[in-house]
Amino acid sequence: MHPLWKRLTSWIDRKPSKVKFITRFAAYAIDWAIGGIFTGLPAVFIYAGVTKRSDMFSNLYVFPSLGFPVYWSYIAGILCIFFSFVYYIYIPYKKYPGQTLGKRFMKLKIARVDGKDLDLKTLVIRQFVGLILLEGVSTVVATYIRQLLTLLTGIYLEYYITAVCSVITVVSAVIVFNTPSARSIHDYIARTTVILESDNIIVNAPKKKANKKKKRKGA
Repeated sequence: MHPLWKRLTSWIDRKPSKVKFITRFAAYAIDWAIGGIFTGLPAVFIYAGVTKRSDMFSNLYVFPSLGFPVYWSYIAGILCIFFSFVYYIYIPYKKYPGQTLGKRFMKLKIARVDGKDLDLKTLVIRQFVGLILLEGVSTVVATYIRQLLTLLTGIYLEYYITAVCSVITVVSAVIVFNTPSARSIHDYIARTTVILESDNIIVNAPKKKANKKKKRKGA
């Protein structure tokens, strides 16, 4: 390995992972589909209720374009973000520790690299900051966030943010595919990794209470 390249990539974790790329990609695809449908539900129902139209909801710009107040776009977008927190953060924190539905189906888990319990802060950094905001083409809800920013500022920020996020997402996918640890950019940011469900690593496991009863002498 060239010394300069080795120095530039010194931050990359080279510890081999048992998780195959295709398995992780399948989990991502499931989350993209189910998570996209779930997080988009508020917008779909609000669109149908406000416009009384039977066609499918397209994007948050549709409300002002049809002559409806823009606040409907804000309400729909905010509710979609809330639903994304339920799917991407609440479920892997409370319902299935370390697992979104995609990872649960593919028998994978999110774990901290230091082996400690997966806490809420780590999940917010990994799932929202890393996956949704930075790798912004990896989830459907990220599109609504970009559209909200465009509507709020009056500047077509969606185009520019999408371009930047696309590059970050591609780089992240290349890192996952070409490095032994198969950790993505959002994994590095949150100091997490994806492991097999069967791996012996604690992921948000309940702590056992210390036995308060002392053993009697001679017992």
